[in-house]
Amino acid sequence: MLSEAPRSPGHNHVQAGALSGDDAHDIAIRLSGVSKAYHIFARPEDRLKQMLFGRWKTYHRNFLALADIDLTIRTGEAVALVGRNGAGKSTLLQVVTSILQPTTGSIEVNGRIAPLLQLGTSFNPEFTGVENIDLSASILGLSSDEIEAARDEIIAFAELDEFIHQPVRTYSSGMFARLAFAVAAHVRADILIVDEVLSVGDIGFTQKCTRFLREFRERGTLLFVSHDVGAVLSLCDRAVWIDHGRIIEDAEPKRIIPHYSAWIANPDRSDPQTYVRNVRERTVPDPASDESAAALSGEASLPKAAADAAPAPIMGRAASSAAFQAFDWDARALGTLAGRIVDAWWETAQGERLNQINGGEEVVLNVAAVMEQDVVTPIIGFSVKDRFGQIVFAWDTSKEFRQGPSLAPVGARLHARFKMPFPILAGGYYSVSFGLSSGTAESFEVTHRVFDALSFNVVASRFAQGMIGVVIEDFSLAVLDPAMTGRIEG
Repeated sequence: MLSEAPRSPGHNHVQAGALSGDDAHDIAIRLSGVSKAYHIFARPEDRLKQMLFGRWKTYHRNFLALADIDLTIRTGEAVALVGRNGAGKSTLLQVVTSILQPTTGSIEVNGRIAPLLQLGTSFNPEFTGVENIDLSASILGLSSDEIEAARDEIIAFAELDEFIHQPVRTYSSGMFARLAFAVAAHVRADILIVDEVLSVGDIGFTQKCTRFLREFRERGTLLFVSHDVGAVLSLCDRAVWIDHGRIIEDAEPKRIIPHYSAWIANPDRSDPQTYVRNVRERTVPDPASDESAAALSGEASLPKAAADAAPAPIMGRAASSAAFQAFDWDARALGTLAGRIVDAWWETAQGERLNQINGGEEVVLNVAAVMEQDVVTPIIGFSVKDRFGQIVFAWDTSKEFRQGPSLAPVGARLHARFKMPFPILAGGYYSVSFGLSSGTAESFEVTHRVFDALSFNVVASRFAQGMIGVVIEDFSLAVLDPAMTGRIEG
């Protein structure tokens, strides 16, 4: 049994439009010392005892869903909240939207909020889609004139055709979500609060929601919760990691997501604050060194040894050029450790190690592993991710029904070779993760998985868009005969 703890005196919750002065132009949301506590009762009768005898004895325990949160979101920012289930993300959104009142602390909001939390909670199942548009839009703060002006646009966005005139109790879950999102998306809000909306509906609906969120980013402030790492990386320019109601880390998504993903994948999860502190201690460079100063300024993209060994990128006819870094033996990892990935490197087809290569040239990716125990039907694979954490391509030795060894005995060394034309990639940073498994492609046990152990920088690229490019050998543009043009236009 759970109930809200009473709010402490002296703390107020400021509604929309409360900011004034210069802050009103720069800050969309500000949380100061916000906590949310619940009373948890072990038995129903304890609630009555607390009401009658609470002055002398406590019959509940306190649960802090949010603990002293300080968070400022500036106008125009797109901020993601990440964390495991129960971390406090949804509670924070409900406090910001005034669905819940904080136990302590204050919240300041500047602008109209459109909350996309639990889609369709304001719908009447007996009303038609059109009638629910009017009902829900009025609850979200639109006037009668505004509803009238937006109704046709909402109907078109929902794409429910003739079902828009049917009771929503006859709708499928996807149709229900389409209508609810369409209403919330047309409130003309300054701030959009989104909680796992992209996880409902079919792929077409998800893509439509994503397009809308990208467009909204150009004109408003976005506060976004999702377990979809790709969506966070592509939609947001800031991420806040929350666990047990506390902020663990607040930075760019490309920094937060690897930390959070590595921590969540570790079966022996340490305290996240301790984990982040240890990561920082391992990765923060010594500012006294010239090399560290260059790294902090963004001028260095390779370790000094690798930079000395790597030849200058050659453009010429090359569509892209990549500079490789050495294998990171301290990369984060998990697995049963019956076997371990111990090295990986790039080389030519003739066996010469590479520090640099042009896109389209032939290359071999080598992976070495050592067996600590007998491993039955071993599989070695790799995946290449871009700087946003999205997988660009991947492969493993179980593909194409290739027959590999049925047993790798203790003490044995495995060597996997993946020969390929090196892909033509957009400029930027890429990382390679490796896996050693036991079993088949359909059913396997992870023996050792090493994250981001190999990396490379595409330091020159002649194509501008997309994840993987192609070499256009020839192209032309010509004006057609007017008669031909007329037939094309017709």
